[in-house]
Amino acid sequence: MTDGFDFPCGAPDGRGYYIAAGLAEAAYHQRFNAWHTGEDWNATRPPLGDVDLGDPIHAIATGEVTVADYFVPSWGNIILVRHKMPDGTQVWSQYAHCQQMMVQAGDQVVRGQQIGAIGKGAGNRYPAHLHFEIRLRDLQPNAWGWTRKQVLENYAHPTEFIRANRPGASGPVVLVDEQSAGFGRSESLHWHESPVGYRGHSYWTWTVNKSQGEECVARWTPELEHSAYYEVMVYVPRQNATTRQACYQVTHRRGTDVVVVDQSQYFDEWVSLGRFAFSARQPAGIRLSDMSGETYYRDRRKRKAIAFDAVRFILVKE
Repeated sequence: MTDGFDFPCGAPDGRGYYIAAGLAEAAYHQRFNAWHTGEDWNATRPPLGDVDLGDPIHAIATGEVTVADYFVPSWGNIILVRHKMPDGTQVWSQYAHCQQMMVQAGDQVVRGQQIGAIGKGAGNRYPAHLHFEIRLRDLQPNAWGWTRKQVLENYAHPTEFIRANRPGASGPVVLVDEQSAGFGRSESLHWHESPVGYRGHSYWTWTVNKSQGEECVARWTPELEHSAYYEVMVYVPRQNATTRQACYQVTHRRGTDVVVVDQSQYFDEWVSLGRFAFSARQPAGIRLSDMSGETYYRDRRKRKAIAFDAVRFILVKE
């Protein structure tokens, strides 16, 4: 059973590394004519290039190694680890292009354990990097060639998944969804309801720009027992979420921040807005409106939709 997830490089927090390519990114598809199934991790320290060749790769969570083998023509060494979540579901983490593997199939690993080293793929085909995936289903180790929809159905955004499941971020959790007393929305004829979303429901509407003015506004106000740091996670459903500029306004103990989320990139996923200090006695909450800056057009094909769904406040530091 997992006790939380860390990052595979720069463990536990991923410091000193950046993501050179993300999940199902359009830019990657334009360059390689393929939908990327994970994240490519590289070190930030100079000189860039193969400076991270041989850097340690860590297991992101407790689990069982199901594959540790070599795959051609490009993958090279792949390590695949199965993880059992506290709710009984399973996910799989995949580490590819390894220069070295320090585990074999059947091994039990723990969070933070070094399991390999960053490599360059079969035949040293690529610049050194870690190709890292989190899979929602048991797939072939070298699975590739998906459509974008298939990628989003079978893979999670690794960084967002880890942020949502960090050690010490498993509770208490305050959930505010559309059925909660802490959820409210403005009166408008332009709200739409959808049977797709967290617990099978969400609201949505079309986006507008500043000159058109906002009309649909939603607020999520949690009842917090502790004044502490909380990770704020918003749920983005797979439908009616095509905006690239959902502007979540976070009111916390130190003021108000705006976090912009590209909802079009997510598929039934929790997305982190970050960690904020909230007070149990001062106003706190999330605000989202239809005013993303994207114009409402008469032509439906040009419009962007924005989704309003559940929000989680996860206690991470008292």
